[in-house]
Amino acid sequence: MMDDAHREGKRKGLKRDSQMSGQSRWFVRAGITITMVLTVTVLSVVNVGVTLADDQPLPSMTISYQNGTITAIYEKTLDIDRRTYGLMPDVVMLDEYGRMMDPARLMVTAEVKFHVTKEQSNMIDKMIVTLPK
Repeated sequence: MMDDAHREGKRKGLKRDSQMSGQSRWFVRAGITITMVLTVTVLSVVNVGVTLADDQPLPSMTISYQNGTITAIYEKTLDIDRRTYGLMPDVVMLDEYGRMMDPARLMVTAEVKFHVTKEQSNMIDKMIVTLPK
């Protein structure tokens, strides 16, 4: 009885034990490879973000900021467009790439966008500095 089923399967072109042919295996491997490549591509595109290095700070982020150029630097204050400002002890100072910046790196002629406190209009609490190249 088993031999009859085996002969019938051969006659109809069926393979025993559900084994795939070489061509079928190739298509499965190619499909898996393509799926993996597409997944890696999509994930890498999703993870690429826009940094401040690519663009200037967004207008909504700096809407209440003033623009100016540092014209003088003193021990506890600095002049921006010949007007004197102090820095808050907890001032947030970023470079043009969005990285934290040490106030010691400030220099005359640096372009700045700065925000003054509501309580004291001559105290800067946030500043974005573009150093001369």
